[in-house]
Amino acid sequence: MIKKEFNIEDLNLHFFVGINQIKINLDKILDFNKINDEKNALNQFFKRVADLQNKNENSMLQFVKNEYILNCNHIFMACYNLQKAFQQNINISSKKKIELLLYLATNKQINKSIEAFGIDYSDLNKENCTYCIISPIDNLNRINDELLQMLGAEETLLTLNNQTLKKFNKIKEFFKISEDQIKIILNSYGIEINKTEINLTSKYSALNDLICEKMALLGLEQVKFKRD
Repeated sequence: MIKKEFNIEDLNLHFFVGINQIKINLDKILDFNKINDEKNALNQFFKRVADLQNKNENSMLQFVKNEYILNCNHIFMACYNLQKAFQQNINISSKKKIELLLYLATNKQINKSIEAFGIDYSDLNKENCTYCIISPIDNLNRINDELLQMLGAEETLLTLNNQTLKKFNKIKEFFKISEDQIKIILNSYGIEINKTEINLTSKYSALNDLICEKMALLGLEQVKFKRD
């Protein structure tokens, strides 16, 4: 698990975020609950996760589909923005779990955000099932250990920061970011597009900046909406 502490003094916000990927022993869950269909299995999974979350006051535990997640910073910044939104009373959804998906998608449409970043039964069968924990205190390791035990799961290698051109293009297309926008950001880094062969890491950095900008704009739009 990778962890990050946030301390935003001007907003009186202090919290911790952990990101992890695991392989779930789904057979163990299904046998334990005598479930043999996907819908009920998913519902039971969510119920057990909710029970664990409720045991840990003010914490949030959310599983996410990682198909359009650029890297760990993508999740960290979405967590920051959702905490900021609730602190400033500019949240779009009344539920923090949904608000996280909205900021991951940089989109205020709940259905589209859930479709892109909410998990379904097929995600539970993947080698790297992704989730994050948000807590006001540093109890992330304990919550993580309880989750692993409850799901009969084991931690796997964190793959969110892996960089491939295919992944870059897929995420760029999802967020409707153009090559011209990427070039503008690269130019701001001092990279001369026509004279330099751009490495993939620089492109990822530019895309990361643009996704974070979209998150910030989502928050600003909500501020304007609340004022109007």
